[in-house]
Amino acid sequence: MAITGTRKPSTSTSGEKKNYFVNNVTIDSAEQVESPYHDASVHLKLTDTSNGYNYNLFVNQNFEKDTAGVVTELKYPDNLNLLYVNTGTDIAVSDAGEVDLTPLIGKEIAVINYLSNGKYKKQIWQKVGSVDGHMELRAEFEKSVEAGYPKDFIGYGAEEVSDLKAEMMKAAKPSSDGLPF
Repeated sequence: MAITGTRKPSTSTSGEKKNYFVNNVTIDSAEQVESPYHDASVHLKLTDTSNGYNYNLFVNQNFEKDTAGVVTELKYPDNLNLLYVNTGTDIAVSDAGEVDLTPLIGKEIAVINYLSNGKYKKQIWQKVGSVDGHMELRAEFEKSVEAGYPKDFIGYGAEEVSDLKAEMMKAAKPSSDGLPF
């Protein structure tokens, strides 16, 4: 017998179509890199826990500084702080703005991958969540989308969606080589 059992319908998204996905990932490495736009830019290399795909994510942060240039606190948005909160670790930033990244290695977080009309067809949202907080992360993303961010997000009903779908279908069609199989 080729097939046994039954397939149960998935109820995880309640039939709603979304142009984004929440994935649990492990932080493989973290490195603070120079940025002309932010006081701290952290490059994370991530691995999806369900399928082994590798991702890159940059978490950017600016700092409040006193007159001597010493870091006193985080500026809004505090994405770097959210990264540490969602890994269950404490953030440590030196007076010069150097971030201690060693507590992040090996930790798991949730990220949102979304369809983009930018340079790359899929992007990772800069804000992260905990592996147990998918609903909160989704709600935060949808709130951000309603406010117009991320600007490159493709929402359903957008013209880009049908163009992207047509492009993907064209790529998936086998070439006609005259063979019956």
